[in-house]
Amino acid sequence: MKTNHTRSRRVARMTLLTLAAGFQAAHLLTPVAAARTAPAAPAPQVSPETVIATRTTDRIKNLSTTLVVKDDETNREELKKIGGAFATTYSVKRMSVAYQYPNKARFEGKLAGLTALLVYNGNTKMFRVPIPLVGKKVLDVKGQPGQKQSLIDLGIFARDWLTTDWEPHFIGRQNGLDQYKLTQRDTDNTSYDLVWVNPKNYIIERRRSYNGERKLQKEIRFRSPVQIQPGIWVPTRIEVLNQFGKVGAVQTLVGTRVNAGVSDSLFQIG
Repeated sequence: MKTNHTRSRRVARMTLLTLAAGFQAAHLLTPVAAARTAPAAPAPQVSPETVIATRTTDRIKNLSTTLVVKDDETNREELKKIGGAFATTYSVKRMSVAYQYPNKARFEGKLAGLTALLVYNGNTKMFRVPIPLVGKKVLDVKGQPGQKQSLIDLGIFARDWLTTDWEPHFIGRQNGLDQYKLTQRDTDNTSYDLVWVNPKNYIIERRRSYNGERKLQKEIRFRSPVQIQPGIWVPTRIEVLNQFGKVGAVQTLVGTRVNAGVSDSLFQIG
């Protein structure tokens, strides 16, 4: 008779296979009906270059934190409406995150004792899962911002990822927040994001992702920011809403450290 431990590891391997598929997919989200957003105030002409030079932060040179899924606030049925592979990533309850300027990031988590690792270094992406026939893969993701993760995924309006991957188009100011349309660089992919940024702390308070048909895919809200160091703010709570406005997942950021140093070896691809 198979033990509960054996069954648990089998489920973990199946989940990691789905997770690996999600790592490889360029577009994990299915088309859905677009949601309406209140219009922002008319905007003065501000070029993307001016936005990057004057309305972003580059104070975070390195960062480490742990993303913890709040099970009591997570609704997996609502999360699955965004996309199956996307939802599977939240089966990893604790994810260690490291970042180094510019555009280097590392995500590592365990599921039933099995470790999944995801590393970004510029335009190179590496993922490794302990599954036969998958193992380790290295991909070139230039011109594929949707395949990258960096400070944007922690809700920080940072200069590095805006310079290389997303072009910010200022729409206007809405309820004290600067609204931008982010279009993807170096690609003909017409998917885009709308973000609402607090100009006082460079936190993206809302991020809404749309496909090329202008249909809403998901919304992410970055909440409860704290000032880690003078002029450096980081959110402590991330809420993921599906296309119908229902909360699918909640994460908290625990033990965040900024500019305390991280090892270069964390981001090695080879």
